[in-house]
Amino acid sequence: MAKKQIDLRPAEQQRLKLTRTQQKRIRALYERAARAVAEQATQAPRVRSDRLKQRYLKQMGAQLEDALTKIQTEMDTTIRGSMREAAAAVVEDNLAFLKKVGMPVGAALAHVPDEIVRTVATGQLYQGKWSLSGAIWKHIRKNQKDIQTIIAQGIAQNKGAFEIAKNLERYVDPAARKAWDWSKVYPNTSKQVDYNAQRLARTMVSHAYQQAFIQATQHNPFVTKYRWVADGGKRTCPICAARDGMEFAKDDLPLDHPNGMCTFVAVLSDSMTDIADRIADWAEGGEDPALDDFADYLKGK
Repeated sequence: MAKKQIDLRPAEQQRLKLTRTQQKRIRALYERAARAVAEQATQAPRVRSDRLKQRYLKQMGAQLEDALTKIQTEMDTTIRGSMREAAAAVVEDNLAFLKKVGMPVGAALAHVPDEIVRTVATGQLYQGKWSLSGAIWKHIRKNQKDIQTIIAQGIAQNKGAFEIAKNLERYVDPAARKAWDWSKVYPNTSKQVDYNAQRLARTMVSHAYQQAFIQATQHNPFVTKYRWVADGGKRTCPICAARDGMEFAKDDLPLDHPNGMCTFVAVLSDSMTDIADRIADWAEGGEDPALDDFADYLKGK
């Protein structure tokens, strides 16, 4: 007989939906900045005046840095919100399971989503000097440095203000195709402006999902192990492919790698009917220390 498991498919679908929505939102932030640059480009001086060009480019650079600062704030809010929703979806599916088998839940696990966001976003999960806000700031600083490189290189190559402005627009627009020699003309600048931001966002949602999964199930006496389910896409790494189907002890589930999209299964010891019968016996006064402890956990004791 196949092993039973808690149905987390709704939470997994919600995580995928959140990841796609988040990707679109972050991309839209950069596209908005690119449109602003495009508007500014129309005002670029066409006369060959170095002083006028430098003044214009300095002003444009400052405006772009301001736009990136706003992106930083909005990214932080967007990612934290997605993390909380992903964790909440996991909690909801676990509560649905507990209600189905007759376990009294009340306001159980209500603290989990906020706790997960705090644990992951502050870097507590990674046990190092890292935080979500700091990571976003680092990405934005890279963007700002790239902008200064494009301006400086453009001036050094005696490009006109309009041409430099259009290259700034191409850099900021995540959908714009870069010339084949972009990396040679503007060394060490990113060809995909939002790549690192998107990678960070996907990682945060996946880790919030995984940590909520662990926290919502590790005290459940009916859950015996965790099974790894690889994403299965073309980009599945060898490590995740090797883990596909592997079962881990509840205190030994590896953390999915950055940019990972694998999921997990909470393996149950018994059928839903047997679990419901055990809970019914306990509710009627039968001794069951494991369920006593689990009930205390759900009550926050």
